[in-house]
Amino acid sequence: MKRTCLILLTFVSLNAGAQSLKDLLYSGKMKTDSNTVVRKGDDLKDKIDTSTKKPVPVEKTAPAAVKDSVIKKTGIVPDSVSGISTETPAAPAEPVTTTKDNNKRWKEFVDTVIGSIKAEVLSSKKIKKGDYSILIDYSINTDGSVTIGNIFISPESGYLQEQLKERLGIDTPKLNPVVNSGGTARKVNKRYSVLLSKQ
Repeated sequence: MKRTCLILLTFVSLNAGAQSLKDLLYSGKMKTDSNTVVRKGDDLKDKIDTSTKKPVPVEKTAPAAVKDSVIKKTGIVPDSVSGISTETPAAPAEPVTTTKDNNKRWKEFVDTVIGSIKAEVLSSKKIKKGDYSILIDYSINTDGSVTIGNIFISPESGYLQEQLKERLGIDTPKLNPVVNSGGTARKVNKRYSVLLSKQ
């Protein structure tokens, strides 16, 4: 019996405390640090001292973990957390801008080759009418040079394949080397597909 009364009394007191807090919260009363009460509809400009602002403390040097993370992701060595940074060649793991630049340059090169194929080769009787799906294997070497690998064409056309291989080997662009997380350039194998139609 005593135990039940004690539990009931505890529950009632907790509920009453919560209710008074709830009433204060929803009635628009809130205590500030200066022990003044802000009511609903009061202008806060009168209550807040805006003449003195406390400066935000700035950390002089970045912690080593933050510096390492920034260097790894951006390739930039920060002087401090807040601020000025100097660019130092670091070892980012294949930055997005490098990949986008490589993809853009490669697409422009292949588009130029396909344009010359359309203008000079498709009119040949050695190539039948229809759609040709072309898959080009290529590698970006550690120095950024590009090596053309296999060229697959469906449906097969030996003449078209020969012309593509010859033209892709002329003036092949040098791309940005792909760098791994350790900072060393690595060879990367890639594929590029394009559709070619002869009417």
